[in-house]
Amino acid sequence: MTPDEAAAAAALAARCAQRYDDADAPDFLLDAPVIAHELPRRLRTFMTRARLDERPHALVVRGNLVDDVSLGPTPAHWRSARTPGSRPLSFLLTLYAGLLGDVFGWATQQDGRIVTDVLPIKGGEHTLVSSSSRQELGWHTEDAFSPYRADYVGLLSLRNPDRVATTLAGAPVDELDERTLDVLFQERFLIRPDDSHLPANNSAVQRTWAEFDDIVRAADQPEPVAILTGHHTAPDLRIDGDFSAPVEGDEEAAVALETLRELIDTALYELVLDVGDVAFIDNRRAVHGRRAFQPRYDGRDRWLKRINVTRDLHRSRQVRADGDSRILGQR
Repeated sequence: MTPDEAAAAAALAARCAQRYDDADAPDFLLDAPVIAHELPRRLRTFMTRARLDERPHALVVRGNLVDDVSLGPTPAHWRSARTPGSRPLSFLLTLYAGLLGDVFGWATQQDGRIVTDVLPIKGGEHTLVSSSSRQELGWHTEDAFSPYRADYVGLLSLRNPDRVATTLAGAPVDELDERTLDVLFQERFLIRPDDSHLPANNSAVQRTWAEFDDIVRAADQPEPVAILTGHHTAPDLRIDGDFSAPVEGDEEAAVALETLRELIDTALYELVLDVGDVAFIDNRRAVHGRRAFQPRYDGRDRWLKRINVTRDLHRSRQVRADGDSRILGQR
C-alpha cells in the first residue's frame, strides 16, 4: 500500500478501537464487513478480485503501519497478548477479513478468542503448535480435521526481527499419476485434531470439558475423509502433515498419502512476513507452516495476530451455541 493508503486504513482501525469494546465484540463483528468498505478503494478492489482467483496460495498486503514503540514488548504468552498497543491492529485485521467473509474462533483454541496470537512460549519450543520455535511447525491445512475449517487464515505481522519464514505449498496435482489422484479423492484417510485444541493449551479454569467433547471424538474416532475434493484440475486440499494417516490396513491409501507428502515437501516455499504485512492464506488450496527459529524471550520475539475467515458462517451452525455466536464448539 502507499503511505496514504496505510495511514487511512490505520485511522479507520483506530476509530473502531475507540468505538467498540474489543475486536471480537459481537456488535463490531456485525458491523465490520460494512465498515471495511471504508478501507482504501484499491485495497478493496484487490481483495475482491483476488478471492475469486483460484491460483494464489495467499493474498498479501504490505505496508501497514505498526508503531514498534507503541506496540510494546512481545508478550510471554498469548493470554497476556491483548495489549493496548496491539489493540488497533486486531481491529485492522478483522476489517481486512471482512472483505473476504465472516470471522470465527474455536472454543478449544486460546480460550475462544476470535483474534488469536502467534508468538513463542517458553517451555513449548518443541511442540507441534504455533507457539513452538526451535521445532519447525509442520505444513498443514488449518484445522484440517474439521468440515468447518476456515476458508482463509489471516496473519498480521507485528514483529519479525529474524525474518522467520512462513512456508506454503499447493496441491501438486500435475505431478500425481491418475491412480494416485483417484485414491486421494476417495474417503480413505483419517485426520485428527492438532495439539492446539487440547485442554493443556487452553486455560482450564475458563474451559468446560463439554467444549472438548467434539475434539476428543474427532481424535478417538475420526471419520474417513478425502484429501482432495472438488475439481480434479483445481482441487481443494485437506491435509495435516503431522496428523493425517490412511485408514488402517489400506496400503494403497498409505502409498498415495506418502507420495503426496513427498511432493509437498519438495514444493514447499517461503514467505517472509515483515512488520505490517498481512497475508490471507487460502486454506482450501494451500498448506502452510513455519521454519524453526531461536527464540529470544526478551520482548523482541516474532509476533503475529491471526484470524479465521469463512465464506459461509451458516455452514457451522450445528456446532455453535446460537445463530449469533462466532465460536465453534461452544455449548
